[in-house]
Amino acid sequence: MTQFRARRTWLVLGVVVAVIVLAGSGLLSPRTSVLVDDIAQLVGGATATAVCWWTSRRHHGVERRWRTLMALGMAGWTLGMFFWAFYRSVLHVPLPSPSIADFGFFMFPVFAVPALLSLVRQSPRREAIGPIHLWLVLTLDGLVVIGGLFILTWTTALGAVVHTGPTGSLGFLVAVMYPITDFVLIAMVLLMVIGPKAVAEVREPLTFLGCGLVMLSLSDSVYAYLVAIGAESMPTIADAGFIAGPPLIALAALAERAEPRPRTALQPWRSDRTQLLLPYLLIAVIATIVTVQALIVGNLDAVVVILGVVVLVLALVRQILTLLENDALLQQISAAQDELRYRAHHDPLTELANRAAFDEHFASAVEDYRLTKTERVLMLVDLDDFKQVNDRYGHPAGDRLLVALSARLREAVPESAFVARFGGDEFTVLLQGPLDDAVVVARRIVDALSSDGIAGEKSVSVGASVGVAVFGAAQFESAQFGSAQFGSAQFGSAQFGSADEPLSAHTLLRQADAAMYEAKRSGKGAVVVYGDRGEA
Repeated sequence: MTQFRARRTWLVLGVVVAVIVLAGSGLLSPRTSVLVDDIAQLVGGATATAVCWWTSRRHHGVERRWRTLMALGMAGWTLGMFFWAFYRSVLHVPLPSPSIADFGFFMFPVFAVPALLSLVRQSPRREAIGPIHLWLVLTLDGLVVIGGLFILTWTTALGAVVHTGPTGSLGFLVAVMYPITDFVLIAMVLLMVIGPKAVAEVREPLTFLGCGLVMLSLSDSVYAYLVAIGAESMPTIADAGFIAGPPLIALAALAERAEPRPRTALQPWRSDRTQLLLPYLLIAVIATIVTVQALIVGNLDAVVVILGVVVLVLALVRQILTLLENDALLQQISAAQDELRYRAHHDPLTELANRAAFDEHFASAVEDYRLTKTERVLMLVDLDDFKQVNDRYGHPAGDRLLVALSARLREAVPESAFVARFGGDEFTVLLQGPLDDAVVVARRIVDALSSDGIAGEKSVSVGASVGVAVFGAAQFESAQFGSAQFGSAQFGSAQFGSADEPLSAHTLLRQADAAMYEAKRSGKGAVVVYGDRGEA
């Protein structure tokens, strides 16, 4: 299929070149050459109209929209060409200007502009900025490019022609409007080709479309120049752009969107950077040309000065929008980083700190204890009989229960306590203060988590067992395990390791885990303290 499209493209281009060479070679009589020229333009315009309309029926969405708009634009252009050819090849009289043909020709940019805008795809870098900002930036860029191109044309040729030509006629103004509208289309194509909206999958139709618009623009510019200098006729070779433009637009309609390719992280930035610098590079070129002209001629044209000021103001507004865009992007990046940081350190179900956050905080607490010997306590809380909820009511019910119990746990401990979901139905609590205060907190935890009917599960009784490890307890003398009744919870103390074991996060976790399992073996709903208080 690709080879077929390539052969079709070369065939069309070959026929176009052959017609242009034949019409402008001088081998034919002037009248025959004009007739061949007019027929080629009419056939090309009608073919482009039919192809755009036919291909639009085979597509949907954006692909149908831009082809339909181009079909309407080419229909208007072909209508204008019909009247042009009728006057020139049938009546053999010059076409009056302005005329109905100009109305048809000007229909082309009216539909071509929205057709090009239909191909604009929002940049990933600007998705958060919104479509209004996107269109505003694109419009400003287009106006800067259009103003720059017009200044270049005015300073190099058009200005001198206007000052010497019959500028008072309406026909002259109509003729000048042709290159201006072409500047608009070319500027849009240029911005789309180099900008972030031009993705690889639309590069082929956009290339053909851009080439067709450039060819039409070249002949329009020649036409405007000849009208400005008062020429009676337009040479056949000057119509080369009118002959080649419509077939290129037809090839654009026949081109298919390519398969999207993965883009590297650097590609969008390069694309956006190119679009960002283009208006300013064009301004630099304009400033250079205008400066050279001022040095040579000695003064500046009023049109150049006015348009130059307008272009600079537009560029300044564009720069302000760029600064606002960058500020919005920085805020978005900062918010995204905060969100990622939060998600990386919090459990998505309970919104408590997760295991990773606990490990960081716990390691810091152990290091601080080594330096300051500030009293600290680690609690390991394990829910009793929680598996029954998952087995009887399913995991969604278990998740609801975990959320409710997590909220109760957070309310039962001081605000300064660090609470984390250790994993599954286990939680950790880090407290700063003496063991007596920690025992009171542990009682509140057991009372808060020992309840029936939480989260609507009325037939399931839940509870909690708490193992407590005191920072530095491994360095104390071993104590016999005992128990004491304290409120509704049972408390005790035990030593399960060597007295010479060095203090570490791993040691404290193992101690709390051993104490918690001893609490479960003692009948659940209990608190067991590992070690005893004393001087290190």
